[in-house]
Amino acid sequence: MPDRGDIYLADVNDEVRRLVLVVSNSRFHDLAGRAYVLPAASPRPFPWRIKHEDDVYAADLLQTISTDRLLELSGRAPQAVIRRARVAIQHISS
Repeated sequence: MPDRGDIYLADVNDEVRRLVLVVSNSRFHDLAGRAYVLPAASPRPFPWRIKHEDDVYAADLLQTISTDRLLELSGRAPQAVIRRARVAIQHISS
């Protein structure tokens, strides 16, 4: 089961696959069958874009997808990246 901080190759749209950073926890996934994810995107001005290694994840493009669409575990982001993502999401939603 995916958990917060996991990076997956996911089917985010019709036949479009990209890396996503999972920002919801496994308990939510169990209850809802969905995951909140930040899709990888082209770099834009921060603070809404979260850089991790060579990829940038877009907090401003937060979306939910079915956990069935998380296809292949690709890595894991450290806690510092998750914290930056949560701060960005909080700023956007307030």
